[in-house]
Amino acid sequence: MKINVSLMLCCVAAILMAACRKEPAGSGNLATWEPPYSIEGLTVDGQFPIIAWTGIDCDQYTYSRLVAMKECGINVYLGWYDTVDQVMETLGQAEKAGVKAILKSDGLLSDTENTVRRMMDSPALFGYHICDEPEVSDFGTIADIIKKIKAVDSSRPCYVNLYPNWAWGSIDGYSAKVTSFLSAVPMSFVSFDHYPVIENNGVSSLRPEWYKNLEDIRRIARAKKLPVWAFALALSHRLGDILYPVPAVEELRLQMFSNLVYGAQGFQYFTFWGIYQNAPTQVYDRVKTVNRELQALSEYFLGADVTDVWHLGESIPYGTRMLKEMPDGISKLETDGGKGLIVSRVRKKDSIYIAIVNKDYQSSVSVNAGFTGKAWRLDKEGNKAVAESGTYVIAAGDILLFQIAG
Repeated sequence: MKINVSLMLCCVAAILMAACRKEPAGSGNLATWEPPYSIEGLTVDGQFPIIAWTGIDCDQYTYSRLVAMKECGINVYLGWYDTVDQVMETLGQAEKAGVKAILKSDGLLSDTENTVRRMMDSPALFGYHICDEPEVSDFGTIADIIKKIKAVDSSRPCYVNLYPNWAWGSIDGYSAKVTSFLSAVPMSFVSFDHYPVIENNGVSSLRPEWYKNLEDIRRIARAKKLPVWAFALALSHRLGDILYPVPAVEELRLQMFSNLVYGAQGFQYFTFWGIYQNAPTQVYDRVKTVNRELQALSEYFLGADVTDVWHLGESIPYGTRMLKEMPDGISKLETDGGKGLIVSRVRKKDSIYIAIVNKDYQSSVSVNAGFTGKAWRLDKEGNKAVAESGTYVIAAGDILLFQIAG
């Protein structure tokens, strides 16, 4: 009888140990997944927030421009006005158009509590715009303003956007500044801007610091349990000798899909003026296409955890990790000519996905993929089909997505 009791105790202990065992990084064990951050109050009707920055004045054209914005697949407008009356008028037009808004007036900073009380009852208000690209010396003031806002309206986020790494001191010192900001300022998400596609003397290229920026933001945001909001550039302009060109749809895809597979949960465009200037610009339909694709992919990525990101190719960007061992479910990933890919492992509830982005925004790439078990290919139209080992072609800047059997 003693032997039987001992056996029973051993079995119970084994069961308890198995139940408490944590999932190893990169494994297919689905038993212990928890949401990596909260997106409560940070979606629009259960979809990704897609935000357009500035370009809509408070005038007789406000409503028509907001409608054009919505038809482009943008569901949040971010702007600022001189007076709270202009803010309230814009919120009224946004409600009528069926979109949300992140807004501020001068009074939000100088007469915070009274201004929030006027704004907070609008159903169209998504959040409060505080500032763009603050300096370290501004952190204390920003924190005080946000605390005043939260004391009146704790249900909506406050918006602060951070510098890109190349514009905020040294590239390797960037993480310390972001960490310092998040330690000092109570935020619901992390927003940063980085516009990677540039031209110099007619030659197009990607800023070499971009992927390092994505790496640092993703790592810090995951540690802080905060979602990330990231950008694509819609407005052509110059910065010294550097030209930011009018974006082709392939360039927009590369920016937004790279943001996506690095874990972004909010997608921003600078600016709406680049998309619509009294009438749609040449960028309008390109943005509309990418927005439709992003929302189709939200089924797999919204609220998901990007557990790993690797780069594959002859060389990889500074600050990133090379894919040396295949993730679970994948036996082979090879590209023609060693072209560059981002490979991301994504987990959402009991599903595992492998996302692959073609980093070349000027030409397609062939990927020879192999699977160790059952897998499915998912496309941007919501279709799902059994994935066979073989060659897949990824268009310039585009994404390839597989679901791996658990």
